[in-house]
Amino acid sequence: MSRLFLLQVAVALLGPVLMALEATVLDHRFGRGRLSRIALGFVAAANIGFLAFVFFNHAPFPLHLDLLEGTILQHVQRAASLQPIYPSPSSDYVPLAYNPLYYYLTVPFTWIFGERLFTLRLVAILGAIGSAAAVFVVVRQKTRSSWWGLMALGLFAAAYRAMDTYLDNGHSDSWFLCVALWGTFLLDQNRSRLANLGGILLLVSSFWFKQHGAMFAVGGLVYLTCREGLWKSLPYWLVALATGPISYLFLGPSLFGSRFHYFTWEVPSHWSALNFATVTRYVGIILRFYPLLALASGLWALTAIWREGRRVSIWPVQLLFAAATGLMGALDEGSANNVFIAMGTWLILVGTCGLHDLAERKSAIDRWHLAHLALLLSFTLLLYDPRSVLVSPQAQASYGDFMSYLKSLPGTVYAPWIGQLENGYTFYPAAHWAAMEDMVRGPGRSTRNRPEVRRLLAPCLEPAGPAFLLINWPLDENFVYGFLNESYTLQADLGDRFKPLSALLAKRYFHGWPRYLYRYQPKTSD
Repeated sequence: MSRLFLLQVAVALLGPVLMALEATVLDHRFGRGRLSRIALGFVAAANIGFLAFVFFNHAPFPLHLDLLEGTILQHVQRAASLQPIYPSPSSDYVPLAYNPLYYYLTVPFTWIFGERLFTLRLVAILGAIGSAAAVFVVVRQKTRSSWWGLMALGLFAAAYRAMDTYLDNGHSDSWFLCVALWGTFLLDQNRSRLANLGGILLLVSSFWFKQHGAMFAVGGLVYLTCREGLWKSLPYWLVALATGPISYLFLGPSLFGSRFHYFTWEVPSHWSALNFATVTRYVGIILRFYPLLALASGLWALTAIWREGRRVSIWPVQLLFAAATGLMGALDEGSANNVFIAMGTWLILVGTCGLHDLAERKSAIDRWHLAHLALLLSFTLLLYDPRSVLVSPQAQASYGDFMSYLKSLPGTVYAPWIGQLENGYTFYPAAHWAAMEDMVRGPGRSTRNRPEVRRLLAPCLEPAGPAFLLINWPLDENFVYGFLNESYTLQADLGDRFKPLSALLAKRYFHGWPRYLYRYQPKTSD
């Protein structure tokens, strides 16, 4: 058993004893729940501080924190130069199946910081900070307590690894979450019809960051319709339809590229499958990381809806739609666990409010500090080895060695696990294997030796001169480009030479580091 597991077991066993000791002995001397509140405050602050350190640790990493950062940088570069983001796929560029708003949001930052991986991460970190601020503000408002807001913020920070360490990667996840949270916040305030329209626009924009955001837009519209009635809510529906599905259907290809619908709709539509593995993965994430918060969320949501009816806050309503985004992500068996970020955040936010409500309404829960115990156990379930999310201090030196090695090779190099670098060296071709796999994968679909992939990799099959493959795993272990085994022979296993460039982040999938060098040498039949 790991030390981390033993620590979690110890906290689970000692936590109730310590809370009982505080309730029966220490409260009389220090005040009701004061010691546990101080201790939990330190735990929350430690998680927040460590996450801030992680952001600083990750931002300058020279290669990719995630498999697709290099390809996403290509998307941003095309947006910055007013090229279509979704053209027909080519050997140099295969679009990803994400909606485009993150790429365009990043463009103004490239004017200051350059078209770099650092810029992608900086934008993502700003989205993560905005999301964290929303969690704190909402919980503080609902509980009328900054301490409970701190608990929610601390849990959000603690969930960094549970969220697959994606909050500061060059991806749309943090901004998809940020605008969904603040859009929901605006609707909950109900300050004016104009403010509500602003909330709807933010919720629709979450869709333009990531397709799952459509669920939050629908949730906001359903909530407003129930609260204000069909006719009064009609302007919200019209604005949402105009800026969402109508713009997507009729303006998307002309604005973003001729294959916009193919990559953002047709490609991901092939990935979903509802089966036992889908359910176990979905339920497993909740039970592993958020069981007590999920229970408190459900109780608070049901109680609030039953007690307040049409006057209920929007947060319990959007909890259902956040859960739906998690289910949508689980339907894709090949997805990373970043698909559960929104669901996890809503469970933290609503669950913290639920624990506060239980403590306020049930004297026994308050007397025995059971809400504090639930918070302690929730922090414990989110524990992880901090070393697992920190990059190697040798990364910069290793990257310099990597660049020198690439330039020493006497021919073109294709690195399907990297795609393209931000500068200093150009891979050819540059089609990322994961982007190509997205085009051909799905339940019942084989990714092995597909003709569309062979066409994209024609420069590898018939190079004009000496050509190399530099890959993270042996060639015969990847179905998508495994057919290159016909034409390439292993020249060198570089071992751990470039291991510091792996990032070694604790994601659902570990992608390794540049290790195996193959040389173009067609195998002749006897």
